[in-house]
Amino acid sequence: MPIYEPTLGAQEEAYLLDTIRSGWISSNGKYIKEFEQRFAAFCGVAHGVSVSNGTTALHLILHALGIGPGDEVIVPALTFIASANTVVYTGATPVFADVDPATWTIDPAAVERLIGPRTKAIMPVHVYGHPADMDALQELASAHGLLLIEDAAEAHG
Repeated sequence: MPIYEPTLGAQEEAYLLDTIRSGWISSNGKYIKEFEQRFAAFCGVAHGVSVSNGTTALHLILHALGIGPGDEVIVPALTFIASANTVVYTGATPVFADVDPATWTIDPAAVERLIGPRTKAIMPVHVYGHPADMDALQELASAHGLLLIEDAAEAHG
C-alpha cells in the first residue's frame, strides 16, 4: 500500500541525474555544500552541516555536548520518539515533561518542576507549526546552568 507518491518536476529530475552521474550521492556532493550554505544563510548563522536525518542531528549534538550516563535531559511527553531515543543512545535518561494543551509543545512550568541535580539539558521540540516558548525555556536554562537543545526538525520556515 503506497503511503506517499513523490512528485518530481523536470528540474528535480535533472538535479537527481546530475547528482548520480557526479558519483557523489552523499557527504561531498556539490548540492550538499550548496544546501548547507543556503540553509545557514536562511537561519542567519555562519555554518550549517547536513546529516542524514533529524535523529542523527540530535544524537550528534548530545554527544558533542558531552551528555551521557548519569545525566538527565528533559524532553516533551508528546513528540516523535527520536527526541527521547537520542537521549537514550547517549546513556542519559530522558525525563518527560507535560505539554501545553494549546500548543502541544513542552510546558515551561512543567520543565521547571522536573529540574533536578542530574538535569543537564532541556530539549524543546517545535511541533505542528507551533514553536516552543523559547524565551521562557532560555530563562530556565540560564537560571539553572542547563544546556538548551532546540529540536527544530518541524520548524524550518
